[in-house]
Amino acid sequence: MDPKHLMQLAIIVELGSVTKAARKLNLTQPTLSRTVKIIEDRAGGAVLRRGRYGVTATEIGARLAAEGRAILRSSEQAQVAVQEWRNGLVGELRVGVGPMLAATLMGDFFAETIQNPPSYSLKLHCEVAARLAKRLRDDELDLAIIPYELDRQDDGLFRERIFREHLSIFVGAEDPLAGKTGIAPQELAQYNWISVGAISGLFDITRENLDWLGLPTVTPGIEISGDVTMTFRMLEKTKSCAMMPFRLAGRYQERYRVAPVGLTVELPSRNFGLWSTMASRDRPGVVDFIERLNRYLAKTISRPGDAI
Repeated sequence: MDPKHLMQLAIIVELGSVTKAARKLNLTQPTLSRTVKIIEDRAGGAVLRRGRYGVTATEIGARLAAEGRAILRSSEQAQVAVQEWRNGLVGELRVGVGPMLAATLMGDFFAETIQNPPSYSLKLHCEVAARLAKRLRDDELDLAIIPYELDRQDDGLFRERIFREHLSIFVGAEDPLAGKTGIAPQELAQYNWISVGAISGLFDITRENLDWLGLPTVTPGIEISGDVTMTFRMLEKTKSCAMMPFRLAGRYQERYRVAPVGLTVELPSRNFGLWSTMASRDRPGVVDFIERLNRYLAKTISRPGDAI
């Protein structure tokens, strides 16, 4: 099947209209309708359903449109590669960042990187830790900055701890317990507990952690994965609490109007690491990125050997 036809079908499905797709592709509508007819003849059935509000894909149409989108992405990536080469950039570095780091530390780091741009382009991905680790193993990433103690088998991946961290309970800055020390966990029993990062299995309010705090009857009412700013907003506006990395969330407590609660029980450590494949670890771009990151962390956060 002609790849060009599949790309055109993908655009039709995306826009939900043959007319709009023809306009976008700078083609006539009859020309695009003929493309659809050719695809349907090859597929042996309809690829589009025509309705009152436009067109939608049939089952086979959706599968073929997905192939067309993949071809479009490859074409766009090739165009980007050519443009980067013309601009003097040597290759690209694919970096994964977890949601907590993305919402706190890494935005400032990449802003600093822009001021002194490297010789390679950066492709950034923000997802939960478990998905980023899978992307590394599938060779879809070169580096990932995620928790060091990832609770899964990660054969073939190299990791090094970049800074120490531990969990703490956070509430809104106006909460009566905000910033207090010597608080018994039982004082939080009536709060709305928010679980952060449930899909990744990291930073979540697990049964083990709740039992450790002596709160066997507490169950989180909300679980959030992928985004942490929603958690900050809920803490600001409601009588809620969430278990989050102390240093990362604490450094931004004024921006997000949250504050830690000093408990009588020590919470587990959650150190952060830089993960890579063994094959990519010595690449010049990877080495340069790690040097930049280490310089930035030396200025902004305590190093691995420091006491927490």
